Amino acid sequence: MTVGIACVRGLPRALCAPLLAGLLALAGCGGGDRVSTYVPQRLIVFGDESSVIAGGNLTDVNGGTITALAGAKYSVNAQAVDATGAPTGALDCNTYPLWIQVLGSQYGMGFAQCNTFSEAVPRGKIYAQVGAGITELQAQVIQARTDVGGFVSTDLATVLVGQKDILDAYAQYPAQSADAVVALAEAAGGVLGTQVNALAQSGARVLVATVPNLGATPFGIAQNLVSAERAALLTRITDRFNAGMRAALINDGRLIGLVQADEQLQLLINNPSAYGYVSVSTAACTTLSAISCTGPTAGTTSVPATPGTLVTGATALNYLWADDRHFGVNGHASLGTLAVTRATNNPF
Repeated sequence: MTVGIACVRGLPRALCAPLLAGLLALAGCGGGDRVSTYVPQRLIVFGDESSVIAGGNLTDVNGGTITALAGAKYSVNAQAVDATGAPTGALDCNTYPLWIQVLGSQYGMGFAQCNTFSEAVPRGKIYAQVGAGITELQAQVIQARTDVGGFVSTDLATVLVGQKDILDAYAQYPAQSADAVVALAEAAGGVLGTQVNALAQSGARVLVATVPNLGATPFGIAQNLVSAERAALLTRITDRFNAGMRAALINDGRLIGLVQADEQLQLLINNPSAYGYVSVSTAACTTLSAISCTGPTAGTTSVPATPGTLVTGATALNYLWADDRHFGVNGHASLGTLAVTRATNNPF
């Protein structure tokens, strides 16, 4: 196992010990159907901006330009510093990894946008796009299949998508009833499940994550200022989207692994102090979007610390949310841990 790599590449220290302990324990549990350890040779990433690392300015699915530094993510970003500890104006993409980077580190794989292991040709490939939903997912898969010449069983694909589809359904309320928009979301989840099945049946092994509860995000909580039922409605829409996806999935464990991000989020919200959180309901970043959010630098005896773009009292690690709907650093670490556990346990 190579999970130690993830810990030295920027995972929060507090999560390294439980991650190592948990995965070592799981490694010692022999599954009856397991004949060998699954070791992917490529990591192919699909979905929305929660799986995007910028190579520079980004283009969203509508063709709009998003200003971003190389290595920027929709989370809290780490400022690069020089030998004296002074910020260089660039970002350190290896510190504060996204969930897909945590997973890639398990197998020594990086991405062109953040080549953690200095591979001549990075074995991780990101097709995820800012603002993508289930419609864009289909196009991403088609493009990836063309690029790699078809999928094989040593291709590990990740899918995290659905936030756009949930918000699209929610936007129909109150012109449509609560039950109607919930039904729209559940149907969209079913489409996603069918797409994931097709991806798995085409040769890849797939980790698909459920969508974290949008009713519990800062965005969802703020919707209650519009009317008191709205956060609860967003929760219900998210639940039924995930239920629709789960119901459609091939559930034999050999092709698809389910990463239960929704359940993990609820665990973090229910036990914030156990995970070092000061806030699980507000955004850490002062910037409108996390793509331009930076954490502080530590400073040295000769160079003062810099604050980054966080609210007073926030650090890179003690807020669950970076902006109003995207995970911060520890959220990604938790999701990445789940993905590693699923990848190393499923009888792929």
